[in-house]
Amino acid sequence: MPVNSDCVLHAIGRAQIWKWVGVYVSLWLIAFLVVPSFFIENFQILLPSIVAIGIFLCFSLWLRFRLQDSVFGEIGFIYLAFALAYTVFPAYGFLTLDYLSSGIGVPILETLKPDEGELSVHLWRHVLFIAAIGSGYLLFRARNTPKFTFKNSSDAGKPIIYLLFVSIALSVITLWALSAPVDTYIANYTKYEHLSWLGLRVVTICTAVKTDGTFVLLSILFRDYQRYRLYIWPFVVLRAGLEVLNSLGSRIDAFFILTASALLYHYLVKRITLKRGFVIAVAFGLVFSAIEVVRFVELDRSVLEDTVLQGRGMPAGELGAVFVPGFHLYAERANGTLPPVEWPVFFNDFISIIPFAGDTKWNPMYWYADNYFPGALVPPVTVGPIAMSALWGGETVLLVEGLINGILFAYLMRWFARNADKWQVTSIYAFCYSTCIMCLKYSILWHLAPVVRIVLPVVFIASVLAKDDRRSANCARVASLA
Repeated sequence: MPVNSDCVLHAIGRAQIWKWVGVYVSLWLIAFLVVPSFFIENFQILLPSIVAIGIFLCFSLWLRFRLQDSVFGEIGFIYLAFALAYTVFPAYGFLTLDYLSSGIGVPILETLKPDEGELSVHLWRHVLFIAAIGSGYLLFRARNTPKFTFKNSSDAGKPIIYLLFVSIALSVITLWALSAPVDTYIANYTKYEHLSWLGLRVVTICTAVKTDGTFVLLSILFRDYQRYRLYIWPFVVLRAGLEVLNSLGSRIDAFFILTASALLYHYLVKRITLKRGFVIAVAFGLVFSAIEVVRFVELDRSVLEDTVLQGRGMPAGELGAVFVPGFHLYAERANGTLPPVEWPVFFNDFISIIPFAGDTKWNPMYWYADNYFPGALVPPVTVGPIAMSALWGGETVLLVEGLINGILFAYLMRWFARNADKWQVTSIYAFCYSTCIMCLKYSILWHLAPVVRIVLPVVFIASVLAKDDRRSANCARVASLA
């Protein structure tokens, strides 16, 4: 009787997973035997973080053995890694009496004065969310992996590359020209408020071209890496550097560009192993941490403290950006002191799809700022799915949100795997992959508005121009043969 290879593979995979789980548990047992007093004193904080790491380990191994391929390019893997980081680092920060949260995060926690048990309960909510995401992703992620034959590599020729590059350059210059002077980090968030309605529309269009044009251009260039490799990396470094410099330290857009470049290199040039991916992640962390330190040092300490006390909108430290607002709103929920929430706030992701619609009126961040920091120039913290679940259903809704989040990403990955040979699909996936952290910080449906309003229009226009360019080239060849 023939042996089913899939069954054998599953058996081997399960055995390997249990092997690594055993190693993981053994390491923590050894650590407990070495410093038992530390574990006993901090058990309520350590346990949820240990379980969260274990869930991520099992998820990664299970996915690896199912796909028989590196999981670095899987959106579910990178997203769960972000969720783990935003859980474990705050947990270990509590152990050192440092909330790992500069700006408004510290006053929130110091005002609430949570004990270890309360912090532990909210860490378990993070664990619930992580487990739900991983379960949804594994249940609906098929075994197909992206395949690239590059049979359509000529779909977007040099004229499109030149056009994209010029459009991005002009957009950057226009945004710089329209911007008010930016002399502080916080001014980066208000630099276009002086513009008229028409000026703001120009900013919206230029931002779309600059942002998604970069993803489209990189997706095309990486498809012919050997020809364009000397142009790709200078462009990546220049774009990322300009984003940081022009905003006096804002790192998120630079992070998107670097992450998309790593993804495209992984699929279109050479697979990035988990070991190499870990090294890249550490390098990213060191560079962006250095930028935050420099940004902080450039601010006058007394000005920072006054700004925080007045609630004027200094951003919370990144490592507490998910934990702090979620803990705060769940504490308000437990006390029965949550402010009223207008129903459109729950549908902000769908309202935001409308072109040129206001992005703030029903945004949960602005609801939070209006109710808790009415004097803030900009919202001081982000309000993501964990925090939002406190407003409409608690842990049950959080579980459902996590499952939906994992399922949506699983189907996105399956769609990409089936159509990876098309540069349009690669561009869209690169955008979603590199920006998936926003679903953790804002909403599980965060991609809805930028994909519809920014990504698809740019990809569509580039596709039309590429077809026209190819049609013109074919006509030229026919004419020359005639």
